[in-house]
Amino acid sequence: MRRLWRSVLDVLPLYDPGPPLESLAAELGRADVVRLSANENPLGPSPRAVAAVAREAARIHLYPDGGSTALREALAHHLGVRADQFVVGNGADELIALVASAAFEPGDEVIVPEPSFEPYAIGATLAGARVVSSPLAAYDTDLADIRRRLTDRTKAVMLCSPHNPATTIIRRSALLGFLDALGTDPPLVVLDEAYHDFCDDAEYPDGIALLARYPRLIVLRTFSKIAGLAGLRVGYAVANAETIDRLNRVRAPYNVNRLGQVAALAALEDKEHEERTRRLVLEERAFLSAELARRGYRFPRSHANFLLVAVPDAPARRARLLKAGILVRDGASVGFPGHLRFSVGLHETNAQLVSLL
Repeated sequence: MRRLWRSVLDVLPLYDPGPPLESLAAELGRADVVRLSANENPLGPSPRAVAAVAREAARIHLYPDGGSTALREALAHHLGVRADQFVVGNGADELIALVASAAFEPGDEVIVPEPSFEPYAIGATLAGARVVSSPLAAYDTDLADIRRRLTDRTKAVMLCSPHNPATTIIRRSALLGFLDALGTDPPLVVLDEAYHDFCDDAEYPDGIALLARYPRLIVLRTFSKIAGLAGLRVGYAVANAETIDRLNRVRAPYNVNRLGQVAALAALEDKEHEERTRRLVLEERAFLSAELARRGYRFPRSHANFLLVAVPDAPARRARLLKAGILVRDGASVGFPGHLRFSVGLHETNAQLVSLL
């Protein structure tokens, strides 16, 4: 019989984003369901971004700017690097896939912390590379273990800081020591900083500031979290111009839609909304952490807009929360059985969550 599909699909795990919020609300028979399972912005998007989308809506019959030129130029001004050092993608997920398409070949090895964000391994597997898992040390990325797993076939190392789902970070001295130890002919190092806006640790490094020193570093960031544009899917990679050229060669020409581009531009200009979001997350994260610790729960210190908490009988407690209209993530689905992962929400929701737990 003719084989139609690639054999790799038989072993590829499916990424489960969970049910749509609307269908879940209908199933539960309540309109007040709050989703704390997807690390979304509790304040929503900037009003400026909403207004920009409304203005642009009449032009959706026109193709978008294929290179996201205005957004790249704004990012360059904002972050102090050249516009040709950016590629904008349909969320960070597409950027991970672009790296895999541009760089990974059969026989390559890609080192991925385990557990971590699922698309790292999915992209490498689809490209025909071999995923080399590096187990976390409790909740921390084990850079020493990653170094031991490096070979001549290592094409890339995937790092996530703050880590999803563990909430931990790679501190500056550890990251610099690791990058220096890779030598003069290192593999690509992809540093996913999707949650960097919520980290207030003085030892947290700015990956973009390291690009001049480490030319094979690729930094990923997103407008989904701090800017609240998860529904429009806008992320960006920052690297040297040669790397960006390689990624652009495998990028679809109109990969980021018009509404996403104008919303991201408007969000970038609204520093007040960004600061409101950051302040809320830091304050409510501290509230949740204190209340959970007071009740005896164990969890790593969070540097993101969510917590990963060890919970007895996690599936049953998740079901109890869901019945009350609060959707959280079962840690087993992200590599941490016996845990729940939940986003930082508004204070009333956070207080209810703690009470129900």
